[in-house]
Amino acid sequence: MQASSVKIGWKVIAAMGIYGAVVAVRQVILGQTTLAADFEAFTGLNWSDFTAGSPKPAEFFLLVNRISGAAMFLVSLFFILIAWKSYSRAQKWSWYTLLVSGIIIWSTWLVYYIAIGYLVGIGMVMFMIGVALFVAGIALPAKAILSKKSA
Repeated sequence: MQASSVKIGWKVIAAMGIYGAVVAVRQVILGQTTLAADFEAFTGLNWSDFTAGSPKPAEFFLLVNRISGAAMFLVSLFFILIAWKSYSRAQKWSWYTLLVSGIIIWSTWLVYYIAIGYLVGIGMVMFMIGVALFVAGIALPAKAILSKKSA
């Protein structure tokens, strides 16, 4: 039972990493689309009107949004690599690393969505899918990994 929970857990964390990478690529490629909804939720202003009246600040916001997506892509690769190389072998350090980094990342996104007041919509749905994968991937093998004697 314990070995199967680790087998499932690492695959769920890897799936979360793949999901995060896909969301990140979407953010880089469709940066304006993803930013427009967040901008409108936070400011109450229309993104098109803003870009027409303030093209340089709009370009800057778009650049920051795309850089955030690129960083999210790299973090997602980090999750996939740890899940595949260490978490699948039930190494305790990998469980703690994924737990702490996952809490930091997912809580940061939660604070972001709360701060901009965008608690309904596609962004929040995408966030909830990622959190569900994270919680399942950490919780399922926790007992098996944490009760394992360190080598």
